Amino acid sequence: MRSVATTFVTISTLVILGCGDDGGTGGSDTQVTVATMTNPTNPTTVGSTSEPTGTSVTTDTPTTAGTATEGGGGTSTGPGTGATESGTTEPATATEALTTGPDLTTTTDPSGTTTTGDETTSGGTTGGTTDGTTGGTTTTDGTTTTDGTTTEDVPCMVMGATLKPVIPNMMLVLDKSGSMLTKWDHDADPNTATVTRWFSLYSTVDQVATKFNDKVNFGANLFPNKSAQQVYTDKACLVNGTVEIPIKPKNKTAILNGIPAALNMTIAGGTPTTAGINAAVTHLKTFPADVPRAILLVTDGAANCTAGLQPPPLFEKYDDSLHTVVSNAFMVDGIPTYVIGINTVNAVNPVVQDGNPDSINPYQKLNDLAVKGGTPKNDPNEKFYNADNQIELGAALDAVIADALSCVIPLDNEPGKPELTKVKINGVEVPMVNNCANENGWVYTNPNGPYDAIELCGTACGGLKQFGKADVNFFCVPG
Repeated sequence: MRSVATTFVTISTLVILGCGDDGGTGGSDTQVTVATMTNPTNPTTVGSTSEPTGTSVTTDTPTTAGTATEGGGGTSTGPGTGATESGTTEPATATEALTTGPDLTTTTDPSGTTTTGDETTSGGTTGGTTDGTTGGTTTTDGTTTTDGTTTEDVPCMVMGATLKPVIPNMMLVLDKSGSMLTKWDHDADPNTATVTRWFSLYSTVDQVATKFNDKVNFGANLFPNKSAQQVYTDKACLVNGTVEIPIKPKNKTAILNGIPAALNMTIAGGTPTTAGINAAVTHLKTFPADVPRAILLVTDGAANCTAGLQPPPLFEKYDDSLHTVVSNAFMVDGIPTYVIGINTVNAVNPVVQDGNPDSINPYQKLNDLAVKGGTPKNDPNEKFYNADNQIELGAALDAVIADALSCVIPLDNEPGKPELTKVKINGVEVPMVNNCANENGWVYTNPNGPYDAIELCGTACGGLKQFGKADVNFFCVPG
């Protein structure tokens, strides 16, 4: 908001423009624009004016050394040769034409004096050219005057907002193999009836989809698909080329309706984990890479159904390509994979034709897979989440999804003064830091701009996930 002298016909006005403060002090910034009077129909010469009607007219005259005094007699004297017009005399007011230009800045001090870059008007007398250092003068660089007035081009558009983090996109990749009908002690109570693993998986998916329905955009994929059969042929390894339930906001109902019901007893097939992950990765890659994307894999067995094999190797050989697919998704596409095992035993499989890959340790394979996926658990021995009952399964899904929540908050408008931004979570101010990897606070995701998003770090990230929002305040001037 830079002040300029603007000309109008037959009227002289003062326009005061205010700028918002920083929310921390009671002061305000005041800008004054001077409008002057001229008659555009009569070209004039410097120092004198005449008009047939006898009306006194003030000209748009460049300021030069000298004085201009206008008294009650209607006489107008310019900075050069004086000129007196006969006829109707002008009332005893002072009007002075100001030179317009980009460097002209005006302000008003408490005494009532209007100061410009090159002249001062007070009462009915207009002084000559000044050196621009008159008390109360405000320069065009936005500095503060001696009387406390500030004329600054305030750039901020938003003073404050309560903002929520970006919503991540997550694929649930769920094991629907025949072994998921195995019953277990789901509640760690031997006196209650057992339920199938699938019953527990369905129940925990219901639990987390309800809890995070508005915080995560979920989709789901099954391996094998609903058409897979419990046979020792490739009919046990069927997987859809596209996911069963595409990712959408608030997708809980579609997911629960799209997977077999909790009490379904037709669950069947092998463990084609690689094909299930491949479809999920392909789907996630259709979403913007700057929005967090993730896979949550839940399985109760070792991957088999290697592409290109026939039985028995189809089922008795471990599918090592799974680790390559998961690693590439993370390293190349930035899509991490969280790994949850159901009742996974830490022991080497025997060499028998039972549909379980021979001579491998499923526990160690899932440990390695979690590391390849980029999201290992912080445990020196167990890198994936192993659940031995439904309670642990629910806790694992809850922990994984909470971890996948984003701590990046997009800003609707860039702050005009990024260094003055303040962030609070639950009323507590969060400090701005330099390194999000090892400090607690917040940073701009683009440290050199554009300043269109911030990221909460360390304990501040945890606070954002807990409360789900942050107060972000933009200031025009320091608080």
